[in-house]
Amino acid sequence: MSESTTQTAEGFTAKLIEKTIDKLAVGISESEDLSIYRVPNKLREVKADAYNPRVVSIGPFHRGHQDLAPMEKYKSLYVLRFFQYTKTPQETRICLEDCTKALYDLDKQVRRCYSEEIKHIDNTLTEVMLLDGCFILELFLRYDQHCLNMKLKGKVDPIFNNAWMIPALRQDLALLENQIPFIVLKKLYQIIRPSVVNHYTPPNSVTSLALKFFQPMNNKALAGDTEDCNHLLDLLHKFCFLPTKLAPLNQILSTSHIVPIRISGILGFNHAASELLWYGVEFEKGSMEGNLLDIAFQRGVIKIPPVFIDNTTDSLFRNLIAFEQCHLNSSHHITSYVIFLKSLIRSKEDIKLLQRRGIIDQNWGGEDQFLSNFGTILDQVHPKDFHFDHLCEVVNCYRKSWFHWQTHKVFWTVRLKYLYQTYFSTAWSMISFIAAFCLFVLTITQTYFAIHPAH
Repeated sequence: MSESTTQTAEGFTAKLIEKTIDKLAVGISESEDLSIYRVPNKLREVKADAYNPRVVSIGPFHRGHQDLAPMEKYKSLYVLRFFQYTKTPQETRICLEDCTKALYDLDKQVRRCYSEEIKHIDNTLTEVMLLDGCFILELFLRYDQHCLNMKLKGKVDPIFNNAWMIPALRQDLALLENQIPFIVLKKLYQIIRPSVVNHYTPPNSVTSLALKFFQPMNNKALAGDTEDCNHLLDLLHKFCFLPTKLAPLNQILSTSHIVPIRISGILGFNHAASELLWYGVEFEKGSMEGNLLDIAFQRGVIKIPPVFIDNTTDSLFRNLIAFEQCHLNSSHHITSYVIFLKSLIRSKEDIKLLQRRGIIDQNWGGEDQFLSNFGTILDQVHPKDFHFDHLCEVVNCYRKSWFHWQTHKVFWTVRLKYLYQTYFSTAWSMISFIAAFCLFVLTITQTYFAIHPAH
């Protein structure tokens, strides 16, 4: 091989290595931004309705769907009202230019957030982000003012005049495929907030606005503030169901123990809630100030923070689980929580028990529907870790042990309560029991004297 050929080969190799390294660097950078995904087909086949928007399309994935077309004119109306916070037409123009330029500069970062290349709206993606971002922020601002009993701008509001619209929008804005990057909302709010202050004092951040809007979905007091999230569903994942302040992972899971998922065996409890109670395990309502993972077992009592359940809960949990399934950087917190709940709730008796203990706050009378939803919610789901494995194993072993005084206490308390509810819950049942007992005594006495007649 000649010297020139060797140099050419070395030069080609060096260029190839440099090119490959550059591609790897770009790939790593893009994967770090990736956070908005298509729901995997396996999950969608189980229950497609849980992942499809019903009222509004947000972002590129569902844009142009005919069923969602009626909402587009309302979105445009909200965008116009969004820019009406400015005082003069000149200020409005400047504000619109600032918003458009800020989003145009974010174009590459926005595209990297989506799991597939956005080709069909290459020339209008900035317009989509502007339209949807302004709509969401105006919706949040109007909801905040509505909660403060302030008069809303405009005589007619097609959204707030319909009682069903706000709950429907909450559900749609919490869908995995119906998201825009949080940085879009953050940038737009930074630009518009100085103008909003002229009308009323809004929250300092988009996080606070969003959490107030979504608060009825979990009926939980929310505290803390951060903008370190990918989109609105990620915000719900971090705040509504995990700690209100983003603690390190070892603090978040202080009451549980992470172990690799088992290939075989039962995940969760061996017995449902009503059966565990019968065997001597009691349930108590945990603190509302913590998070849903703050579950503990001490002295025969499982303390579980209250969870709010309505007809949107199934869709919300399924989308949170889908996000955990797709997002490589996400631990399976919600998946573990649903596994935990599903192992406890297997019948109406289990739901009623947890309701009596204040653990389930159900604003929805569909117990059969709840059980039906829970029956399939983990189908085609592959958890990579189960955060309550240790807790469940301790409870399963505790149930089998009779060396705990607390076990005997709960065991006999449950049985005495059952006897009381069966025989002494009303005056008539008590009279019936006393009559039956007297009849039993008389029968025994009569039998005794029949066998042993008096002399």
